[in-house]
Amino acid sequence: MSDDEFMKLVELAQTKSDVEAMNAIFQYFDPDIKRLSKFIRMPKEDAIQTMKTELLEFIMKK
Repeated sequence: MSDDEFMKLVELAQTKSDVEAMNAIFQYFDPDIKRLSKFIRMPKEDAIQTMKTELLEFIMKK
């Protein structure tokens, strides 16, 4: 994904609360989130959800 495409998705998620844009961002980061979840001392599913929640909050803060 190019930087321009990524920024367009972020803008859609921020301004229009576009669910599809947010899902595309989650899919983009999914491999990294799953890899990093191994290093967090909590159940894997909880770690993944926590990271997704933090990512969503970070994006929505603008």
